[in-house]
Amino acid sequence: MLEDRTNGKLDEVRAFAAKYDKSDNLQRQLDYLDNYYDRDKTRCLLFTDFAPQSFAFEMQRKKDDQWEYWFSGGMIFHGNHDGFGSGAAPTYSVCLNPTDGWSIHT
Repeated sequence: MLEDRTNGKLDEVRAFAAKYDKSDNLQRQLDYLDNYYDRDKTRCLLFTDFAPQSFAFEMQRKKDDQWEYWFSGGMIFHGNHDGFGSGAAPTYSVCLNPTDGWSIHT
């Protein structure tokens, strides 16, 4: 289960993705987070991130009817602006292969 806690940023990023023909890539990454592990016992909270067009997320698991922190990460937008995931500003995130679009980082 994916919970949008971005205060409208997700809608802005969807518009950005549509403008640059990257909607499929964005949706695949959102679907991955939404369906991670056991959907009935896992939820993903999506937050804003400092990196352009990117998000932070927190995965939680249900235990004894309570949600508990499991792990966190980022859904980072890579491209020319950050050397395609070279670790450069403004994302400071590294991909093993050059990436043009969103990538999940934990």
